[in-house]
This record gives sequence, C-alpha cells and structure tokens, in this order.
Amino acid sequence: MNETKISITPETFWKIYSQKLLNAIKKEEYRIAYKSSKAWTSKIKGMVEEIFIEDYKFHSQREFYNIDLIGYETKTDKQQYDWELKIAYEHENDNSWNGELCKLSHIIADLKIISAYYDFSEKEKIEEVLQRYINRIGKKRMFRVPDNNWLFVFGPRGGLDKFPFRAFTINSELQISEILNKN
Repeated sequence: MNETKISITPETFWKIYSQKLLNAIKKEEYRIAYKSSKAWTSKIKGMVEEIFIEDYKFHSQREFYNIDLIGYETKTDKQQYDWELKIAYEHENDNSWNGELCKLSHIIADLKIISAYYDFSEKEKIEEVLQRYINRIGKKRMFRVPDNNWLFVFGPRGGLDKFPFRAFTINSELQISEILNKN
C-alpha cells in the first residue's frame, strides 16, 4: 500500500489547497473561468485532482459514487478492486451544498471536503448557516466513521475580489472553527 507522507487533516489540506488557489487566481484563465460555473468547476476539480495525485500520492477518480472527486490508495498498481478511500471531495456552485453535506455524511473517508460559495454580504454569517446544517445532520451521521475529518471551503459568490475564501472544520461535538490561512 502507498504510504501517505502528508497527514490527512483539514488543516494540511487547506494549506495546500489555499496556496494553489491563491496561485491559480492570479492567472487570467482562472479569473475568466470563475465567471462560469462549468468552467470554474472544471478548473477547481483539476486543481484538486493534482493535489490528490501530486501532494498526497493518491489515485483519483471523478464522479465515483457520484462524488465529484475521490482520492484513494490501493495495495497494488493494478487496482483489482482492493482500495481504501482517503478523501471525498464535493464542489457545489449553487446553494444546494447542504445536500452534499448529507451525502458525504454517509461516505467512509478519512477526510470529507465540501467546497461551495456564499454571499458573504448576507445578514446571516456563513458560520451560522454551516452550524445549522451540521446540527441538522447530527453527530451520529457526521461522525459515523470514527476519526474522520471534515473541511468546508467557502468562496465569495459574485466575484473574487470582494471577499477571501474561508475554511472551517468541526470537532467531535459538532462545533465549527475557522481554519485561519497562514500563507
């Protein structure tokens, strides 16, 4: 089995993801793609797939289990249906990311990631919205798999220059905390 050299935590994934995201959005092609849900999703999935393959040394497959992207390890180079799911990633452009939260609560993976978008100028803070959805899903489903972790990434809806991307995780008591970017 491949040995993962980088730990699979929300903090380590966010560090890699946010750095690549910051580098990507400096490029004109990414800034143009951000204006189109389809183009942006394609760019982001490609970037995350690179993280899975290059940084984590995982195999990657799109739309498996109807999950946007998975990262997994296998005991042999010939997959032979003997693999272990490490990361499940969902990217959602519209406001239905809470459906992805429910779906991922049923998936066995070391790290479950939801990347979505929010209008940060709304009266209700994203932290409150996220906490409400997590509470609705509940501890039994959120931590059905012992020792799994969650990462929630929210980008600004309506333009890259208005607000920064933000990342959150949760503890075993379902309390969210922001992962501050140390880049």
